[in-house]
Amino acid sequence: MSNSSVLSNYTELLTDLSILNKETEQKVIAENPDEFVTRNINFFTKSFTIIICAYLESFLKDVSMTIIDDTNKKLSEIKIAHNLVKWSVSKKKKYLKDLNDNELLFEDLTIKITKKELDNFISGSPHKTEKLFEKIGIKLIENDKYQENKDKTIVNKSNKIVHHNDNASDISFNDIDFNIKIILEYMENINSIIQVELNK
Repeated sequence: MSNSSVLSNYTELLTDLSILNKETEQKVIAENPDEFVTRNINFFTKSFTIIICAYLESFLKDVSMTIIDDTNKKLSEIKIAHNLVKWSVSKKKKYLKDLNDNELLFEDLTIKITKKELDNFISGSPHKTEKLFEKIGIKLIENDKYQENKDKTIVNKSNKIVHHNDNASDISFNDIDFNIKIILEYMENINSIIQVELNK
């Protein structure tokens, strides 16, 4: 899957969530409000906040995988010996000694990071996202738009809801709508940064 397809997928999911948020709000402000929704506004706003962050984390995982897949495609075209690269990146800690026999692989170099292995590095937290992208070879902090938007994400609020049972009474349906727009801008910018990397 391409990075553009990943972005389209999560844009659609967040757009659907935005519609659901607006429909839920309408049930509250209607002339004859829906009693169930009105009694559970806090539940809905908490749930929507957590879903936004879940979509963000899934996006980061999927879009990171596109870089790994693209790198493996390029490596398959140029065919570089695994042992040569292993020797080069290991030489400092090995004090220029040869690789051990158990470290030798007589095959072309590939990036052997699976989507499952990315789980340990995925977080909506901008700090952790920056660390993940540094491993991939991208310095998000050098991007002005990223710097501008990273502190607007709602990850801290979501974490308080999930881990500390924050009642989120300060979140309105309008806030949810605003947060969806911010996360979409954030995703679009990260996608643009990745596109530049893929075009190298």
